[in-house]
Amino acid sequence: MIGLGLALALGGCTAEHAVYQLRGAPGVTAGFTKQRFQINYASDLFFWVRTDDGRRWWFSMNSPNGYGGIFLSPDVDAEKITEADREAEQPAPPEDPIEFDFDLFDADYGVIDSPPQAGTPAPAHLFARGLGPLLWYNPVGAANGDKTAKTASIPIAMYDLTGCTG
Repeated sequence: MIGLGLALALGGCTAEHAVYQLRGAPGVTAGFTKQRFQINYASDLFFWVRTDDGRRWWFSMNSPNGYGGIFLSPDVDAEKITEADREAEQPAPPEDPIEFDFDLFDADYGVIDSPPQAGTPAPAHLFARGLGPLLWYNPVGAANGDKTAKTASIPIAMYDLTGCTG
């Protein structure tokens, strides 16, 4: 699997076409989706994870100035965002926002220090250490307030690039 990820990373898969699999959990996949109406300044992509139960969880990528690194925060389904959402005044962030580190690596495990954009090479490996605990302990928060969200169990592990769509 890692060999395929290396080949895909070297072969030119762009971030929005990349498909990842969580090591040790064949039913858990991830990827990036282009924002139709960009509402996030750090990247024109959303990050998503599909768990064994078929639910897709959506996250925005953010990156503060300096040495803060990339982090994820729960967001809404990218396919449901409209132009009106982009034009609307964004609500104030919650006092205690949900954020967790998101580390991206090239094929040689060199750190990628900025969020991917549409058309840029796909990272070969991803690591979101806080995702497993968030889906287990706070599924409603992970689903950006969707009260139908149920606890999901995923291991804390690396995601590897395993495919390229389109």
